[in-house]
Amino acid sequence: MNKINVRQTGVIIVMCIFANKILLMPSLMYEQTSADSIFVLITLFLLDLAMLPIFIWLKNSYPDKKFYDILKDKLGVVITKIIYLALLCFFFFKCLLVFSITYVYFKQQIYHNEFIFMALIAFLPVINHAVLCGVRTFARTIQLFFGIVIAGFIICLIISLFTPIAAPYFFVSNASQFFSSLYNHVFSFGDFIILFLIMDRIEIKKGQAKHLYFYSLFAMFLVVTLFYLFYAKYQITAFMHNNALADLLVFSVQFNAIGRLDIIAMLTIMFITLFQMEIFNYAFCDCFVNIFPLLNKNYSVVVFDVLFCILYYVFIGRYETMVTSTLFWLPYLAIVINYILPLVMVLILIIRRRGEKKNKSNL
Repeated sequence: MNKINVRQTGVIIVMCIFANKILLMPSLMYEQTSADSIFVLITLFLLDLAMLPIFIWLKNSYPDKKFYDILKDKLGVVITKIIYLALLCFFFFKCLLVFSITYVYFKQQIYHNEFIFMALIAFLPVINHAVLCGVRTFARTIQLFFGIVIAGFIICLIISLFTPIAAPYFFVSNASQFFSSLYNHVFSFGDFIILFLIMDRIEIKKGQAKHLYFYSLFAMFLVVTLFYLFYAKYQITAFMHNNALADLLVFSVQFNAIGRLDIIAMLTIMFITLFQMEIFNYAFCDCFVNIFPLLNKNYSVVVFDVLFCILYYVFIGRYETMVTSTLFWLPYLAIVINYILPLVMVLILIIRRRGEKKNKSNL
């Protein structure tokens, strides 16, 4: 059976929480709210965390049912397909953003020139294979490398402590800047939405749901720590440093006889990016197959690759365009997916519970 356990679900959550938050976001947030960006980050994390009990409630109410079938039964086929089309766009642009940010990082740090075709040849076959093999296969792969990724992340944080740092200045932004930053960066969140799409493939035994909270809070703690150390290291020039996790190692890349330590950040970022693209590509293909049930995953993979390569010339080819889209018009889509859709599920669950109570009282 193509089922995943709670631990494998947890590592998928961690990779989604890391997505688009450990490289460019600290710099972008700093431009609006300076070090108060940490409070913006925590607020968005808390809003995301509120989606987890909704998922657990839905999973307990419909243990083996697909998310698509739940929506279809309650909202009808047309509305369900519209929702899945929005989800398809949501995950496609998430994947595009992950690739865009990481591509620019590697271009600046290693190649110093364009290597897009090499990058596409290296990434696309791997993530396509993961989609075709199924969620259980790539979840087990992420689980296998999870310890290495987390160790690399934590080592980067620890090494930054050996560089000059000082407590950042807080409470320097106003309410308008705070709420504007909340809106601008909401697209990079919605980290638990993937769980709804794969809920029928997740196996949660009694008493295991609490482990999902542990993985979630652990990943959020690491990201918040990254933000704090980044702002402590670059109190004034944080907006100039676009690769937060890697830039923590600046001024400490030579350490005794060990040599360059920035290779730790490079490998960690490479693994995280690969796993994130596998997850988002899988979500895209799952949405595609549900929207077009006559087409299988092979077609969805081809559609993804073609769209990805075409939109490279529109977005990735113009890096600023991709970032601007993330901050201004993609948040509209994110608000619908991240918050309105889970609230719809809450209404469905409340109506279902009332119906069950009414049936019991009639008996």
